[in-house]
Amino acid sequence: MITDIRPYKLSDKENVIKIFNSNCPKYFDKNDLSDLIDFLDNYADNNFKVVLYNKEVIGCGGHYVKHSDKVFGIAWVMFRRFSMGKANFQIISKQFFKHILTNIDKENLDFDIVINTSQLLEKTFNKFDFWTERVIKNGYGENLDHYVMRRKLNTKKTNA
Repeated sequence: MITDIRPYKLSDKENVIKIFNSNCPKYFDKNDLSDLIDFLDNYADNNFKVVLYNKEVIGCGGHYVKHSDKVFGIAWVMFRRFSMGKANFQIISKQFFKHILTNIDKENLDFDIVINTSQLLEKTFNKFDFWTERVIKNGYGENLDHYVMRRKLNTKKTNA
């Protein structure tokens, strides 16, 4: 169903910002836009991908390695809201997240995977064998709690 997943390019920046804005205020606080722009300008590498559906950028996300903590992190996974219908969204988002997990596995490091998310996506990531490590009330803004979730790399279940 995904027509293409490819590395992020500078020319994708405007579309990624539109994706972010489509998710505010439900999933992101508008104040996080500067963090996203900083990430795109300074840290996005070949591990940060965009998802194309009908040749249009509708999603993004990726992973990074934090050797000092011996963890992989998941960064800025999001899709433009209402861009493809609920059924297609469920299929494409699952395929994309499995793609990210496969890329992490290819790093060949026995590190845990950590994702910072909100209460709105906790159950989604539970399906990929993540568990909630801690919660920071309103950590991402009013009514957006910061959930730190973790998964062992060698967990192969991912039947989300």
